[in-house]
Amino acid sequence: MSTKNKAKLLRRLWGGISLTYPALIYLYLKETSVTSIIPLLYPMAINLMVAGSFGMSLLYPPSMIERIARRMKHDLDERGIVYTRQVTKIWFGFCLMNAGVSLLTALYGDVKIWALYNGFISYILMGSLFIVEYSVRQYRRRHNLM
Repeated sequence: MSTKNKAKLLRRLWGGISLTYPALIYLYLKETSVTSIIPLLYPMAINLMVAGSFGMSLLYPPSMIERIARRMKHDLDERGIVYTRQVTKIWFGFCLMNAGVSLLTALYGDVKIWALYNGFISYILMGSLFIVEYSVRQYRRRHNLM
């Protein structure tokens, strides 16, 4: 099997696992009566799965953001590929950070803080990162830096 085919297979396997893994863990732990903190760990699990998808795409190119960009604009030059790889790294780091904060809010024990962060603040941060990246991308396009 070629390296390209192995990478495709790994991405597909990871995609399937990332969608079902949190639910399977929850169902298992629910059956073992360890449910008090389990629902609070769901945002952390999702963030880890998304970070894993970004990370796998960095190990087995093209990067996640490059794939998205190629669907919108088929001809990416070398600068565009480098840029999309950097953006993928930023999203990978963001998802890891978000997973860590989600875990801390779950372990802290105050459901109000958990709900505030995971139901509001994390989305504001995610939206802000998207807006900043979009602005940087538009600036780079206007100044022919991509």
